[in-house]
Amino acid sequence: MTDALLTWACSYAFHSTVLIGGLWAVERAGGLARLTTGTQELLWRLALLGGLVSATLAAGLAPQVPSPAGASARAEMADVQPRAAVAAPPPRAPTAPGGAVTAPAAPATPATRVPQLGVSGWVAAVAPKAQDLAVAGVLVWLAGACVLLVGVALQWAWLVRGVRRLAPLHHARWQAWLAEQAAALGVAAPALRLARPGWASPLLAPGPVLCLPAWCLSLPDDEARAVLSHELAHLRRRDPAWRLLSAGVQALLWPQLLNRIALRRLDLLAELACDAAASTPAGQRLALAQSLLRCAEAMKTAGHRPGPALACGAVGGGSALVARVRQLLKPEGTPVPPERRALRWGGVAVMVAALLALPAVVVSHTQGRSLLERAGLDGVADALQLHELLTTGGHRRIYSRYPGGNFAVTVSGELSFNDAEDDVETLTGRIVVRERAEGLSREMTLVAEPGGGIQRSYRVGGEPAVLDDAGRRWWAQAVQRMAESLVAPEVRARKRFAQGGFEAVLADVERARDGHERGRRIRATLPLQQPLPAAVQDRLIAAAASIDSAFEKREALAAIARQPLAEAQQLAWLGAVAGIDSDFDRREALEAMTPQLLPQPAVLAAWGEVLARMGSDFEQRTAITAQVDAHPQPAVLAAALRAVTHLQGDFERREALGAVARQLQGDEAELVAAYAQAASGIAGGFERREALSQLLDRPRLTPAGLERVLASAEAMDGGFDRLQVLLRVAEKLTAASPVDAALVQRLRRAGRGLGDHERGQLENALDRLG
Repeated sequence: MTDALLTWACSYAFHSTVLIGGLWAVERAGGLARLTTGTQELLWRLALLGGLVSATLAAGLAPQVPSPAGASARAEMADVQPRAAVAAPPPRAPTAPGGAVTAPAAPATPATRVPQLGVSGWVAAVAPKAQDLAVAGVLVWLAGACVLLVGVALQWAWLVRGVRRLAPLHHARWQAWLAEQAAALGVAAPALRLARPGWASPLLAPGPVLCLPAWCLSLPDDEARAVLSHELAHLRRRDPAWRLLSAGVQALLWPQLLNRIALRRLDLLAELACDAAASTPAGQRLALAQSLLRCAEAMKTAGHRPGPALACGAVGGGSALVARVRQLLKPEGTPVPPERRALRWGGVAVMVAALLALPAVVVSHTQGRSLLERAGLDGVADALQLHELLTTGGHRRIYSRYPGGNFAVTVSGELSFNDAEDDVETLTGRIVVRERAEGLSREMTLVAEPGGGIQRSYRVGGEPAVLDDAGRRWWAQAVQRMAESLVAPEVRARKRFAQGGFEAVLADVERARDGHERGRRIRATLPLQQPLPAAVQDRLIAAAASIDSAFEKREALAAIARQPLAEAQQLAWLGAVAGIDSDFDRREALEAMTPQLLPQPAVLAAWGEVLARMGSDFEQRTAITAQVDAHPQPAVLAAALRAVTHLQGDFERREALGAVARQLQGDEAELVAAYAQAASGIAGGFERREALSQLLDRPRLTPAGLERVLASAEAMDGGFDRLQVLLRVAEKLTAASPVDAALVQRLRRAGRGLGDHERGQLENALDRLG
């Protein structure tokens, strides 16, 4: 990957330097004087952006340079050359019997590179330290480009947001002029806003919005029209979009300092083009020049800057004010020599020919990985490894870190393992396995051969080595780790089950190194037999409980919960759910168990303990509601009411009580008593009133239940809310026959402490009871 980036970067640096530097030299020599502003602008844009296009095309067409034969990783050279160089490919490493890999013998004569006819160029050997500098340069360039591009994005977002907050400019004269000038130029009129105090120049911002500083409001009519014409010319030319693109190019390619020359020239040419558009009809040239001088004076006296860099202003930092004013003050009758068509298209043709003819600067055999390894960042190289990810199809990646090392595998193509899963049996592509542990790095590369064989290359510490006993042990362990990740869990489970039954399957589950893989194996075990033996369920639950990740643990336990579990297994399952450290994941797991939760006292008690561990009232209430709706049995309702008492929020407690109330008839004495007690824990008058009202809606509410409601309502602080509950109780008594005199007296006592108005309403209701 570093080869490709360095090739592109060096090609771009070479191409852009030639294009921008050459055009700048021609301009300094007076070669652009006979060209119009539009033609000069076209040439400068080609010079600025042409390097991007030509470097990309040239780098993409340049062939890769093979490494010198017999060269070790430590002695590989970084080659810099135009287009290409040709070298003999390295010999394949022979494979010893039994799969041992031997290092290739060193050639008797060092390999040399023979220049080919028709290939012009030079080859320069770069020392290893220079390679490191080149790779570090790429990293610095990419890091700087990321930072600067983020800065441009933030600056653009700040400008858009800041302009939206500006005060609209409701000025009849300026609004009329703006509509008139926009219609004349054939563009939509932008919104008018009053610029911030620190912005001295009129400017066109995204939206589009035209921001005018305070000093513009006192301009004479002709100067005001000239200012508007200039800014609307920017809008017609789409200069705001071009300015954003220019800022992005400058940020991305910040090491190329010549881009600043091109951008300054383009800024000046854009201003001159807008000045020319604003100076017509005749007579506005002087007015526009005068407005520019007023703007410069405002900037000088107030010490303000022109405005944001991404906005198009009348006066900017690179606008060359003197040159613009001098151009405007030329006599209107001064003849302008016509531009010859041959000059215009000839200049464009020269630029295009240069784009196509410039060669690529190819950089090859840089060892970016070795630099990262020496810096202790080889894990970063393994984790990213962009070159293989981008150049191989159907690739798969395995990467893991552990204390003291890391393990990485890149697979391109299809492969299969032997029965013991300690070696690769067939391969159709390429495999690269790297591991670094305790300061020692090992690497095995497998490449499929046309006849079905596998070519193997083993390296230790970056050097070719013979696969000895230690290497074979390492390779067997590496293959087992590959097989664990690359073989589908369902296939793996069926294979283990056929070999050794559930014991082999469960041992494989418990051997999984990370939570994600363990969860996959647990889910793959469940379909092997229905129902699973209780002992198997116990071990699967224990394996799921040992997963660290809350998400993975929840997914594994949710899959187990869909199996028929006995009471003992549900208790173990709930204990595992209690160990999830996320309220959301804990609630999601409980909802998976909701249809199968047994209404046994021990199970419901364990369910309540899981709910009590939740810190979120919302998650608790959601779990309670789901369980009550699924199984409205008395035991479940009683457990739900006990769980409601752990809720802290009045709203959540009222919602949970409402779910229980919908399942009651009203004649369940113990449940009604527990309900009223839970409602008494609600502090808010409105929420308690709503909870008690839902209980009063039950069709068979008994006098004992009404007594419970009155006791809860009597403790309410709010007079209005207490009155509403008492009036509901009075309605229930009115419908009863005969009227319970004791309840009437209890209702009257519950109304003590009400205000005179509320007390009068309650007495009127009591009078109707007789």
